[in-house]
Amino acid sequence: MERWQAKAGSHPLAKREADLALLLANDPVAWEKYGQFYEGWTLEEVAELLEAVRASVNGNKPGAT
Repeated sequence: MERWQAKAGSHPLAKREADLALLLANDPVAWEKYGQFYEGWTLEEVAELLEAVRASVNGNKPGAT
């Protein structure tokens, strides 16, 4: 749970962004910790979620430049 608790002044999705990036990099520790939440997801679906999270963190819409 503490992984999801952002420090004051940081965006609450920043921790999730980092976790998703590790999952996409096939980090074995990340998959051990968070993989059960994405069971049945394809890497493409995880990548789409990461794009949406990054867009939220940056204040943009997914796919926008």
